[in-house]
Amino acid sequence: MADSVSPKTIMLEVVTPYEIFFEGRIEKIVLPAQDGQLGVMPGHSPLVVAVTPGIASIETKGEQKKFVVSEGFAEIAHQAVIIVCNAAEWSEEIDENRAKSALERAEAKLHDPVNNDEQKLYARHAMRRAKARLKLAAESSKDKKKRFME
Repeated sequence: MADSVSPKTIMLEVVTPYEIFFEGRIEKIVLPAQDGQLGVMPGHSPLVVAVTPGIASIETKGEQKKFVVSEGFAEIAHQAVIIVCNAAEWSEEIDENRAKSALERAEAKLHDPVNNDEQKLYARHAMRRAKARLKLAAESSKDKKKRFME
């Protein structure tokens, strides 16, 4: 019996508390991890890694697509990756004004002497998440302009 799963793809599932953000077969994923960017392809050694707020990118059928992830973790197996995170969003879903406001609020909380260490840690995560959202929105905007000019 022939297996319909290509050995050149890996199953990816991105789960948030609100939805299954993405589920499908991909060729590669690069995700933001505690120690930097982590690339995963089919056959990767099993691993559990902390995911930090940032930009993740997937490649499928030769095309790359990016999304923002918040803090969470990823379980990596030979033929599957499961990412569990607090939030995830595609570039076209990002509201830049909302992200700018979130960054301003997080910066204020980080520098507020009344806040304790836990509140400041949360503020740092919120800042990373907002900065990643703004960066991806800016990249997406540049790509749209570039395609328009071609």
